[in-house]
Amino acid sequence: MRSRWSAPGSALPSPRRQEPAGLDVNAVVSYNVRAIRERRAMTQQAVADRLAQLTGHQLPQASISGMERGFDGERRRRFDAHELYLLSVVFDVPIAYFFIPPPGTGVAELADTRRPVAELWRSLLGTDSQLDAVDARLAEIKISDPDASDRVLAAIFGPGDAAGNWHQHFRTWRKQRLREIEVEYGDRLDEVAEFLADFANKIKTLGPAGYLRSTSHRAGEPLNDDQED
Repeated sequence: MRSRWSAPGSALPSPRRQEPAGLDVNAVVSYNVRAIRERRAMTQQAVADRLAQLTGHQLPQASISGMERGFDGERRRRFDAHELYLLSVVFDVPIAYFFIPPPGTGVAELADTRRPVAELWRSLLGTDSQLDAVDARLAEIKISDPDASDRVLAAIFGPGDAAGNWHQHFRTWRKQRLREIEVEYGDRLDEVAEFLADFANKIKTLGPAGYLRSTSHRAGEPLNDDQED
């Protein structure tokens, strides 16, 4: 599939009319496009100009605005893999940056999967079991051996930045991020656990039907016949 930035004169597709329920991952990308642009102190026009230097196709400033409005606007912008790569070059950040959950969205649901937005960390960092597939894929490009990976990194980054095995660096960085997430969300998880324990106790004490009646009755309202003891 050809990227919408791959050829001069290509038109941007119209946004979808209906958006899926929940927070689309594209909306998360939109949030992070705006966040990094502001962090880099770049105007939307500057971003469009930098993209034009890479692709040979000049986007209007309104197109960059449309990318950013996908988070809190009525219309959502879809991003493809090539665009994410180009944006990572323009802003000098890894592609993973664009999938970091926005603040305050952890309990919101992601579209399609219906999983919490906070679980984007799982896709971003991976689980221990998922790293086996990463190991196998990296081995194909000789990243499993420290000496070989140093030569690859030296070719990419220069000799000064190639010390150590890239994969081991990733594992160390990943563990640090997981510890930080645990600290960030630890108190909230305790609150959730207490709520669920209290909920279970009420169900056990009152029974499902009794619990539903107790939650539907408001203080000061007369009890119906079937709610009286």
